[in-house]
Amino acid sequence: MKTYYCVTNTYDDKGRVTSAITNIVEAEKKPESTFTCTDKKDIYNDWFDSQKEAEAFVEEAKRL
Repeated sequence: MKTYYCVTNTYDDKGRVTSAITNIVEAEKKPESTFTCTDKKDIYNDWFDSQKEAEAFVEEAKRL
C-alpha cells in the first residue's frame, strides 16, 4: 500500500483561486485525477505520490 495526496484547486468566474490538500488515501494504485465544471467555478482534483509534491502544487496554484 502507498499513500497518495489529493490537491483540490478551484478557479471561480471572478478569477479567484483556492488550493488545498483535501484528501489522503492509502491504496495499491494512485486514484485518477478529476475535473468538474459548474456554473460558477472549475474544480480540479489532482493526486500526488508525496506530501511534498502536493504542498508544492498548492503553493504554485496560490501564486496564480
